[in-house]
Amino acid sequence: MRGARAERFVVFSLRLLAISFAVVGILFIATPSGVLDTISELGTDLGGFVRAPHSSEQLWLGLAFSYMVVITGICVIAQLDVVRYRTLLLLLAVGKVSSSLSALAFYLFDQHVFIYLLNFLVDGSLVLVALWLWSLIGRVGRPADPG
Repeated sequence: MRGARAERFVVFSLRLLAISFAVVGILFIATPSGVLDTISELGTDLGGFVRAPHSSEQLWLGLAFSYMVVITGICVIAQLDVVRYRTLLLLLAVGKVSSSLSALAFYLFDQHVFIYLLNFLVDGSLVLVALWLWSLIGRVGRPADPG
């Protein structure tokens, strides 16, 4: 995929990611226990997973919500001019790597909580998506607008 077709695909993908991150961020802040309980139920159905611990510490909830706002913003800005803002996808990948690997560490060294494993897998996949989109932008074939 090259040229205008690659650009349209990347723009569409970034818009889809932005919507997804925004929805998840809203779910985190609006129903944090609901998110944990729903995913814990899935882990229970799959078997052998510890339920996600609830916390009354609102600091972590605020930080998780703000992270979702930031990555939503990265996608919204990047889709405006994918060539110009291509490097933002590397920032998105770094954020997702840190989220994925920290979740894996919690899973391996703390408790076998399903949401930790799921976060590792989902965010790890999003690292690959961000890097793939970054690669596709390199095939658009137009110089970056210095703005």
